[in-house]
Amino acid sequence: MTGIDAELCMEEFVAKIEVEDQEKLELEYGVEIEAEAVVDACRIIKQYPDVFQFNCRGTLDDTERAILQMKVVELLEEACLRLRHKFDYSREGEDELEVGEYRLHRALVELNEIEKEREPSTQKWRDRVAKEREELNDMWNKLEIKWLELQASRQRYDIRAREALLLERMREGLVYYLNEERSKENFSGLLQWLDEHVTELLYTTRKDFKHELTVSSHAIALAASLLIDAPPSQLLSESPVLQNHESIRRVIGQEHVLLAVSAALSRQRPPRRPIGSFIFMCGSGCGRTEIAKLLATLVFGKKDMLTEFDLEKYTGPNSLSRLLGVLCSHIEPGKKGELCVKKRHLGVILFDNVDKAPVSIIELLTQIIGFGYLVDGNGNSVDFTNTMIIMTTNIGCDQLWPWNCKCADEVQKFPVKEGLFDDAWERNHNSCYLSLLRETKNHFGPQFLEYVDDVIGFRSLSSQQLKAVARLQLRDLAVYMTQKGLIIYSSEAALDIIVRRSAWPGDRIKGGEKIRMWLEQNLVPVLFEMISKNEISDLSIMYIEASVETDQLSFRMEKTGRLLEERDVNQLASLKELRLMYQKEKERAKRIYMLRKFQNKLMASANAGFDHVTNVVQDLVNIIQDLITIPGSIVRSFLDNPKKVAMAALNEDEVRQNKRAKKGTKG
Repeated sequence: MTGIDAELCMEEFVAKIEVEDQEKLELEYGVEIEAEAVVDACRIIKQYPDVFQFNCRGTLDDTERAILQMKVVELLEEACLRLRHKFDYSREGEDELEVGEYRLHRALVELNEIEKEREPSTQKWRDRVAKEREELNDMWNKLEIKWLELQASRQRYDIRAREALLLERMREGLVYYLNEERSKENFSGLLQWLDEHVTELLYTTRKDFKHELTVSSHAIALAASLLIDAPPSQLLSESPVLQNHESIRRVIGQEHVLLAVSAALSRQRPPRRPIGSFIFMCGSGCGRTEIAKLLATLVFGKKDMLTEFDLEKYTGPNSLSRLLGVLCSHIEPGKKGELCVKKRHLGVILFDNVDKAPVSIIELLTQIIGFGYLVDGNGNSVDFTNTMIIMTTNIGCDQLWPWNCKCADEVQKFPVKEGLFDDAWERNHNSCYLSLLRETKNHFGPQFLEYVDDVIGFRSLSSQQLKAVARLQLRDLAVYMTQKGLIIYSSEAALDIIVRRSAWPGDRIKGGEKIRMWLEQNLVPVLFEMISKNEISDLSIMYIEASVETDQLSFRMEKTGRLLEERDVNQLASLKELRLMYQKEKERAKRIYMLRKFQNKLMASANAGFDHVTNVVQDLVNIIQDLITIPGSIVRSFLDNPKKVAMAALNEDEVRQNKRAKKGTKG
C-alpha cells in the first residue's frame, strides 16, 4: 500500500469514527472533540502498540480495523473523562483568574512605587513589571470581550429564555410522572424526551466554555502520556517550547541556558537515549534548581516531575548499592535501589555535585546517558529514555569563577556552544569559560562527556540581578505566607541591605539560595507576628524600608486602595465582577451536566425497583428546581421585554434568595 493509499484509508477510518462514536462521546460528556484529536489518537495507538495491546503489520483487515476503532474510542473517552472531571472538580480556571487579578494588582502597585522612588537602577525591573501589566491587560481584555458579548447579545437572551423554558418543561414533566402516570411505556417516553432536552442544554454550555470543554490533540496526548510514561510533546512529535513562556521570567541572568537546552532538544537524538543530558557548570545560588524545575514544567507539564539526587551524599562504600538495590539472598531480603523504584522513569532527574561522586557512580551515569537504561541489583532493566538528565558540577568555580569578581561583565558574554574550542574567542574575551571546560574534561574524561548533549556554564549574577532575585523571593513569600492578597514591596535601599547581608565571603552557599535563607530567618518571623496580631488584612501592602542612619530595615502596612489612582481601582473592581460572573456561569454549566449524570442513572435503573426510580426522578427534579431562576411570568413575557429576561437570568443567585425568603415568610 502506497503512502497516499494509507492516508486515504486513515481519512476514511477517522470519518467513520467521527460519524459513529464522536457524537456519542460528545453528548455523553458535554464536550467537543476536534477532528485532529481523532487522527492523533489513531497515530499514538499505532505508534505504541504494546502499551495499547494492538498488534498489526501492514494493511489493516476488517478485524484489526474494528479493534483499532475500539482502542481509539477508549482513548477518546479517557480524554473526555479527564477533561470533564477537570472542569467539574478542579478550580484551575477560577484560580487562574484570581491569580491573574492579584498579579495585575501587584503590578499596578509596584509600578506606582517605582515611579515614586525614581531610582535609575530600578529601570530594568520597571520594564519587566510594565510588560507583565501589558500581558495581563491583554488577557483580561480578551476575557471581558467574550463574556460581555454573551451578556449583551440578543441571541444570548434568546438562549437563556429557551433554557428557562426547557427546565420548566422538564420539571413539570417529571413532577407529572411522579404524581400521575408511572407505567413502563411512559417511562421510556420520558427517557427519550429528557435526553432531547438535556442535550440541547449541554450544547449551550459547551459553546460558552469551548476552550475548557474541547478535546484537542494536547488532551489526547495528556491522557496517553499516563499510560506510555512519555511527555505529551514527545507523543505529538513536537519540540518543547522553552521560550515565550510565563515561567521563564523567574530565570534571572541565565537565559542562555534555556537557549542551549532548546537547541539540544531540537537536534535529532540517537535512539534509546534520554531526551537530553546536560552538565551545568555553576556555583551555589546561580539558579540551577530553579531552571531544573522550569524544564520539568515546560517539557513534562508539571514542576513536581523533578527528582533530585545530591551525589555528595553518595560517596561511601555502599553508595552504589543504595542507588541500584541489593539482590535478594537466603541471608537477607532484597532491597530496591533509590534510582530503581520505577521500571520506567519520566521527568527531569537532577544529579547535584556530580564531581563529588566516586568512579562507580560516574560509570553508572555513563550507562544512563549513553544507553538510556541500567540494570538494578536484582537484574531488572530500568528505562531512562523518557527522562532529561541534568548534572551539576562546581569544578574550578571557586578558583576560576570568584563570586562577583571583576570578570562578571565578560561572563555575561558566554557563548552557548559554538565558541567552546575557538582560540580566537578565548584570546579576545580572556574569560574563564574554557578553563572551566578543561577542568571538567580532565576530571570526568572524554568518554563521559561524549554522551552529554551540552556543557553549559552559568553566569555570575551581578548586584542588580541579585536584587531582582530578592524581589521574586519577596513575591513568593507574600503568596505562600498569606492567602489575603498581600503585596510586599521593598525599596531599592532596603534591597541593597538584604543582598549585602545575605552574602558572606567564603560561604559555600551563595546567591539566590542565600537570599532565600536570609529572608526566612529575618522576614518570615515578622510576617508570623503580624498574622498573629491580625495586622494583615485583605489586599494590603507591606513596605520594607531602610534607615540611612542605622542601616536597619523597618516594616509598615498600608491599604492598597489609597495608593492607586482611581482609574486603576475601577479597573480592579470591574475585573472582580468579571471573575464572579465567570464563576457563576461555570457553576451553572456544572449543574446542567449533573442532569446528564442523573439521566444516565435513570436509564440504568429502568429495570430496578420503582422506589429506586422514584428517588432518581426526585433528584432530577431537585437539580432542575435549583437551576430554574427565572419566574414563569417573566418567561412568558420574553417577547415583550427580552432585556428583563436576560437580566433576571444573569442574576440567578439574587432570584434564588428572594424565592427562598418568600417561602420562609409564608411558612
